[in-house]
Amino acid sequence: MTDQDLELFEEYFQLEHQIPVNIKDGGTWNTIPDMDKFDAMIPAAYKIASEMQGLEQSMLRPLRQLGDAIEPLAEYLKAQSRKIDLMMSYVLQSQDEDDIKFNAHSYGGGGFVFQSEQEFTLDNWIQCKLFFNEEAAAVFCLGKIVEIQTVTPSQDELDGKAQENKTPATPYIYKVVFHRIRDEDREVVVRASLHQQSKLLLNKTKNRSNK
Repeated sequence: MTDQDLELFEEYFQLEHQIPVNIKDGGTWNTIPDMDKFDAMIPAAYKIASEMQGLEQSMLRPLRQLGDAIEPLAEYLKAQSRKIDLMMSYVLQSQDEDDIKFNAHSYGGGGFVFQSEQEFTLDNWIQCKLFFNEEAAAVFCLGKIVEIQTVTPSQDELDGKAQENKTPATPYIYKVVFHRIRDEDREVVVRASLHQQSKLLLNKTKNRSNK
């Protein structure tokens, strides 16, 4: 990992939380598309989804400043927003491809980490789709694989494979840095991580109070 890649990755908070991702190998780093070509690659569903997210934030923000008098209107708009979220969630789930589907174990505005038995090449660029189902949002971007770690299987896994006369597959942990991502989509990732973090903290607080 270069110093620049490390700075990009660590510039943003990284949340330990699992989300589905689609990963497709793009090739050697010197073949990565420039921003104009990248923008043309983004499917319409992702552009619409991020625009809807931005509109929702901009509509509700001024209403919160008007106090309780405007609360019925705010609740109505939230309900309409929820309907749109459900529709967008359905549209975005159709973009999820099972044959290139993996799970990211952490993510943030700088990139994400995922585990796979499939081998990817260090410093190659990859096409990424991140799905934030709880937010009815998804992001299409291009990243760079900057670190690969080999996961040592446990003795139980080794014993189980030995009984089946199979060689255990080698899992790898890949660290990915975003290199082609729109500003509004990076905001989606950051907002999703902060929202999820607040939910996790709230659940911890409730669990403590229930003990």
